[in-house]
Amino acid sequence: MSSDYNTRHTLIAKIRDQHDDRSWEDFVYFYQRYIYVVIAKMGVNNQDVEDLVQRVLLALWEKLPTFEYEPNKCKFRTWMNQITRNTVIAYFRKQKRYKNDLDRAASIRLNEEDPEQSEPEIYNMAEKEWKLHVSNLAWENIKDDFKGKAAQVFLAFSEGKEIEQICVDMDIKKNTAYVLKNRVQDKLYKEIRRLDDELS
Repeated sequence: MSSDYNTRHTLIAKIRDQHDDRSWEDFVYFYQRYIYVVIAKMGVNNQDVEDLVQRVLLALWEKLPTFEYEPNKCKFRTWMNQITRNTVIAYFRKQKRYKNDLDRAASIRLNEEDPEQSEPEIYNMAEKEWKLHVSNLAWENIKDDFKGKAAQVFLAFSEGKEIEQICVDMDIKKNTAYVLKNRVQDKLYKEIRRLDDELS
């Protein structure tokens, strides 16, 4: 990933040029893992997931020049999820002879809306995965900013360890543990908000 990306809109503008290898690498870095998880959770055979990820990335590459960025009307990730969904539906249609795949597709109701929900189930799943994806990206960005025990304390809290055990394991006092946890947590939340704003 290049270190000098600015905003998601700038990244999309660079990709639209379709001749900027560096911005394409950034694009793949930010979105490939997310697309992979969404496709896998849609019930695609493991051996076919990577191929479909590449198809989605290629489709995004080809269609980005015509994508109209209007965040109040349509987020970029909504458009990306629509392309992902359409790619997977096409895959299942070509694989009709594999009944298990079709059953999985039907079970997540790719082609109909859940009457109890305002959006198809796939979009609800994709939204949950997006939050996790951005959180992981944010953690990768900030984890090396903390010296000493701060990151370890935060991870221990995240794993559900009790404060008493954390204090024993890290040889620190309770207030120190809470201060370290809050320091990391505040920075992580800011980075999550920044990335969500720039990438979605």
